[in-house]
Amino acid sequence: MKKITLLAIWFFICCSANAQMILEGTTDYGKLQDVTYDANVQNKLYAATQGNHIVVSLDNGLNWNVLFSYPNSSAFIEDLRMLPGNNDLSFSIGGAICIYNLATNQITATFPVPQSGVPGAGLSRISSYYVRDAAGTTMLVDTTFKIGFAGFGKTFYTEDGGAHWQEIYYTVNNDNVFINNVAISPNNPKMLFLARGLGDSGIDGGLFISVNGGNSWQESLAGVSTEAIAFNPANGNEILVGSSIGFGIHPENLFKSTDNGLSWNALPITWTDETLNNITKIVYNDSNPNKIIVLDENEIVRSDDGGDTWTNVVYPVGISMVYYYGINASYNPVNENQVVITTDLYPQISNDGGATLTQIRAPFFNCVSTSIGKYATGSHLYYHAQGGRLHKNLQTNVTSAYDTELPNSFNPKRNYSVADPTIAGRVFTYASMGFFGGYLKVSNDYGATTTDLLQAFADDMQELTIDPNNSNVIYVSMRSTENSTVYKIDFSDLNNVVTTEITTPEVSEFGYGVVTGIIVGGANSEEMYIAKGTKVFKSVDGGVNWIEKISGLALNEGNDIIFDLVKNPFHANQLSVATNAGIYTTSDGAENWTLSMGSNVNRLKYSPINDGVIAAAAHTSALGEAAIYYSIDNGLTWSTVAAAQLNYAATGAVDFSFEGTTIDAYIGAVDLGVVKYSIINLPLSIKHPSSNGTLGLYPNPAVSEVTLSVPDTTQIQSVAVFSLLGQKVIESNTSRLNVSGLAVGTYVVKATTSSGNIFIQKMIVE
Repeated sequence: MKKITLLAIWFFICCSANAQMILEGTTDYGKLQDVTYDANVQNKLYAATQGNHIVVSLDNGLNWNVLFSYPNSSAFIEDLRMLPGNNDLSFSIGGAICIYNLATNQITATFPVPQSGVPGAGLSRISSYYVRDAAGTTMLVDTTFKIGFAGFGKTFYTEDGGAHWQEIYYTVNNDNVFINNVAISPNNPKMLFLARGLGDSGIDGGLFISVNGGNSWQESLAGVSTEAIAFNPANGNEILVGSSIGFGIHPENLFKSTDNGLSWNALPITWTDETLNNITKIVYNDSNPNKIIVLDENEIVRSDDGGDTWTNVVYPVGISMVYYYGINASYNPVNENQVVITTDLYPQISNDGGATLTQIRAPFFNCVSTSIGKYATGSHLYYHAQGGRLHKNLQTNVTSAYDTELPNSFNPKRNYSVADPTIAGRVFTYASMGFFGGYLKVSNDYGATTTDLLQAFADDMQELTIDPNNSNVIYVSMRSTENSTVYKIDFSDLNNVVTTEITTPEVSEFGYGVVTGIIVGGANSEEMYIAKGTKVFKSVDGGVNWIEKISGLALNEGNDIIFDLVKNPFHANQLSVATNAGIYTTSDGAENWTLSMGSNVNRLKYSPINDGVIAAAAHTSALGEAAIYYSIDNGLTWSTVAAAQLNYAATGAVDFSFEGTTIDAYIGAVDLGVVKYSIINLPLSIKHPSSNGTLGLYPNPAVSEVTLSVPDTTQIQSVAVFSLLGQKVIESNTSRLNVSGLAVGTYVVKATTSSGNIFIQKMIVE
């Protein structure tokens, strides 16, 4: 194994690398599903993210952590709820019901639901379920499936924990009316309730009730589409049922039965007319069943006297973003006036039974982009949330948000950011609006204000590279479906931005293809490399002509693809590509490539301070779960951070920061916001003896000239200065450097002595 030069210190650790995981995203835009109080632990809350995670709060929603990660990042946890006995949670995921034990913190039972058995049908998925006991002995589940584009539904019942399922309802045999919700009586395990929706044959709604396990049915509330069902926890004969979406077929009503469903009365509630007029949830307070809360489309209705009288709190759509559409509610078992309410905007908490609401803040949201800027003054994180761009100063932990959209925005922008590696405060962002395109912008104040550089009808920004010889020139690849356009943009004068389109090689009848990597040479900006499809191309005339450089790249056109192209900042001729077939590396300027590692990789980055340290990431895709790989010997050997260690986070965005013996991976997750995974205590060693010190630079910061000194008895043989992008910007064989031609920013100086020792130090140019 090669030894590794480490900036400023000599250090060697013989143990394996350790790691830690931190949620770095803002709590302002957190989305949670089915927020539920623990029945036994005071102020403890559970919730599902909009993905494959269960999260927990021990302080009534002030702070949150990941409790459980379902080992499939494409899965979606739904209908999270406490089970009878209050020691377990249940949830549905695709075509199965899972029981999660809170004492052991693991899934103790998984019940796959029956498939339809209909020839040509697709997979059945759970639309609603009811588990009557903690063991899952008695369960009722409704499933949906498709045959072609047509939808169908079947409902099943089990009394032996899923060993045998009885089909008790099929839409084909019931006027094509689908089931909105299912329930089992707490008094009788054979008493089943099916809340029916609308049909397509003129027959709608109705509440179906069976007292013999689904062998026969009686209908109540005929013609009324129903959904929400709740049983009084102190008296199972008292049932509340709410009407579902009726589209004018029937009025909105809350129905009550005191005789186990034999007869029903509509309760005297004055509803506020809105678009859908449907009741989404009914919840009794287990500690005081006289307290009831009912959620509908745009209002909260509550009773403190068992349903004799009701009070409405209306939250108008478009005026107040506090409530919008209620999904679930849960009472605090130690405070009967405190209730958490899940909405499709933000989770809310109320201290007065739902009259007033306060947003529960949590760091769980959809993030599509992350980028790290690391400077002498500190590190800065850029990421995306709720259609806007966010900046976090990692020293002060202060987050600033710009141009965010309303939480109910139908098509929020997707922001792709790239931090300038040398100029603090400068960041490039492409705000994509899908079909409508967007603008590539530059900011010099950490994103607070921006200037448009380019309007593009592109889906996203695949790559952005800064010219190492002119910090006001960038090269960018803008992707539209399976094609991209590469631009050279000179913004030296922001009032007169000059944009030049660069023609890339191998244009076919199918289009230009997508350029996924761009490297601009060190001292000569005319020397360029690009990655496109399965190939790397080189140009020595600024992109006018291109030469194919694929010797050793064992990639098959049509099956394989290059996702990233990077350059080693310490070795000018060493390039690497990240592909679905692994990482390929060249040490001779792309003349010959060799396979370094054979796993799918989407993102690749060399450390700008530790020679030989490389970090890579595989995004979540059809090829597998997300993973992180790293090497400390220039790619000779690799270590893996597997999906389980990353909490099975679904991600398409990872950036890396390097500091001492630590690699920080900033992961933009589909449902967890921004997650920082730190690989710490890497076993690195120094190339020079421990008695030696560090490279001296004077003055530092420098303006025009800097003098180097080394703690070595021999002389400086060669000096190289690199930008933090890894581009070599100065080469010299003397101890005095002229840096007046460098742009303001941070650089890495590498000095090699005649004895073979290497010294590295950061240099700031002002």
